[in-house]
Amino acid sequence: MITFTDVENNEYQAQCEIEKTDAVNGEKSLSGTIYFGQDVKANIAKGWTLSFLDEDYVVVTYTKNDKDNTVTFSAVQAFFYKLSKTAFYETWNGSHPLSSYLDALFSGTGYTYDNTASVAAFEKQDWGMSDRLSLFNDIIGQANVEFYVDGKTVHVVPAMGSDLSTIVRKKFNLDTAEIQTDNTSFATYGRGYGAYSKPNDTTSKRLTVEYKSPLYDYYYPKFGAIEAVPVADERYTVTDNLLAAVKEKVDKSWAISLTINLVDLQSVGYKYAMANPGDYITVIDESLNFSDKVRIIKVTSDYDIRGTRTKTEVECGSLSFAEQQKTSQSTLSNVAAGKIPVPNEWLTSQVQLATNSLLDARTELNFTDQGIIAVDKSDANKVVILNSAGVGVSTDGGKTFKSAITADGVVADRLYGNLIKGITFETAGENGSKIRIENGVASFYNGSSLMGDLGTTKNASTGAPNGVALFNYPGYILSLNQAGSDGKSVPVFQIPAESTSSNPVYNLYGRLKSSLKFNISTGAWITNNGKIELSADDTNNQFEVNPNGAAVLGNFTVYNGSKNAAQVTRDGIRLTPAYELAENYVGDIGESKTGDNKTVRVDVDPLVFDLINTDKPYQVFLTAYSDAQFWISERGKDYFIVSSNSPDSSFGWELKGKRRGFEDQRLVDTKDTYEDLEKMEGLIQNGNQNVQSNS
Repeated sequence: MITFTDVENNEYQAQCEIEKTDAVNGEKSLSGTIYFGQDVKANIAKGWTLSFLDEDYVVVTYTKNDKDNTVTFSAVQAFFYKLSKTAFYETWNGSHPLSSYLDALFSGTGYTYDNTASVAAFEKQDWGMSDRLSLFNDIIGQANVEFYVDGKTVHVVPAMGSDLSTIVRKKFNLDTAEIQTDNTSFATYGRGYGAYSKPNDTTSKRLTVEYKSPLYDYYYPKFGAIEAVPVADERYTVTDNLLAAVKEKVDKSWAISLTINLVDLQSVGYKYAMANPGDYITVIDESLNFSDKVRIIKVTSDYDIRGTRTKTEVECGSLSFAEQQKTSQSTLSNVAAGKIPVPNEWLTSQVQLATNSLLDARTELNFTDQGIIAVDKSDANKVVILNSAGVGVSTDGGKTFKSAITADGVVADRLYGNLIKGITFETAGENGSKIRIENGVASFYNGSSLMGDLGTTKNASTGAPNGVALFNYPGYILSLNQAGSDGKSVPVFQIPAESTSSNPVYNLYGRLKSSLKFNISTGAWITNNGKIELSADDTNNQFEVNPNGAAVLGNFTVYNGSKNAAQVTRDGIRLTPAYELAENYVGDIGESKTGDNKTVRVDVDPLVFDLINTDKPYQVFLTAYSDAQFWISERGKDYFIVSSNSPDSSFGWELKGKRRGFEDQRLVDTKDTYEDLEKMEGLIQNGNQNVQSNS
């Protein structure tokens, strides 16, 4: 029985025949026919899902057949549906690490990824503004890696599958086989053109290579050189790299595709491993004169309504001539028969050492030639071997041990545990950087140059640990950065490379989102050898402190206090409060005397005239310094005339005029309500408003 779920998460049971397809790079899809399960057949619709072999699939198409009362449907694994229906609304340019692309694509999807492939950062142009599945497939292709989906985790790997010891042979576990050869792009000769000797001069000499395949001499008498399309890429600067690209293009120009039907002998008790996409198996079919190692790119399995697998069709794709030469028939036959060991060139150096150490100890235990061997009952590829050389765990039937413990150490793809304890741990990056954890200190290196540490601080007197610190060394920066979705980051806090222990400095690039509070009994200082500027609108300077004093650029308002000047007197420093007015006035004071004609003209100081607007009425106040009487007989734009009732009479005058630009201001409303003022400590005392301001 198969469980279907509708959009409201109601579950229904049905019996179906299923065709399941698994392919390299994670493709998982189903097509099926529903025979029994009336609720499903009657109500199946968009958005329905089903669970098959512990995996969730989304129904994408369905067809109801009234003639035989069945429903056929197709479904895709939930991961592919989710990403194909989720858009990425950004556009990226430039070079980024693979992890940055993956982080951006998986964000918010409900899926995570595990990347074990080592891939250099690569460049994309106008990457984005599409569905996430298309973008994911694009970067997987450019990075030349593969992936598979396990639950909610997508595993990105250098290559899927294992190099199995499984042999598929006609009349044993091979039902039928079909071979198709594609010669449309066949070539025996190729050229490559790389970088110019002078990068900006396309007429200069260019890096050039040529390659002849092993079939060149065989076909030359009849066809001459059968040439491939040249490889022309200025990014190639190394001869060997360019030659490898040309060689790959020529050798892969002759491809063979193999489709085989396997008999699943696991179901009748024979415990050989059924192959999966990405696996390499050996196929022998004497009737086709074929014996070679091939890679599985797609597996299609049929299941009856009881869930029993009835047929498995395997497609093995694109066996190039070079691959066939590398694993010749004789070598494969001998390996499959156990006559020769697995060639070391098939193994990485660390896996090779671990494998050799384990397999060399064949006679030291008596259970088998190789020691105590444990085989997984459900998958014979999963093998554990124990002998005097160590312990090994294999996923390819014992050909290699990618996880092993020998006298030389521990080899593992992944380590899991609540506590990993030791003396030294080191991890290195591709750019020469590395991190070493030793003696409780994490040290960061650029090659052999120490950039900084994360460790404990100690009491200088007792040596006892008293804290944790991040250290940077001269010539290197230490920063806290904020990363973006494009993989780039900007510093928020940074100790620059020029900082030293005798002259420590730092840069604060981020914006403070909390109050700046001090707890310094002697007072808090903000100092600078120059100006200090404060801005409240992120652009303009409202308050400035400089060596000559302080300046306010804008309105200045004092709540619950007075604006005072501090003046030195014989009795100490005294405050002189400012003279407050209801409107904005500028004043000037002076003395004069009338002449023989009992009048005098007083001109307004040109600088004062620039400050006041005499188009508005201004006031002149007179003080007599004699027994004469004085009055203003005329007020001009830049002067006024004082008259007296007797000649040669002295007086004092005070001029008050409206300040230019502020002529209409009078007792300006601050928009603060009484409730606002109550929140300001000390503003409202005994119910009497006590506010002094100046705009």
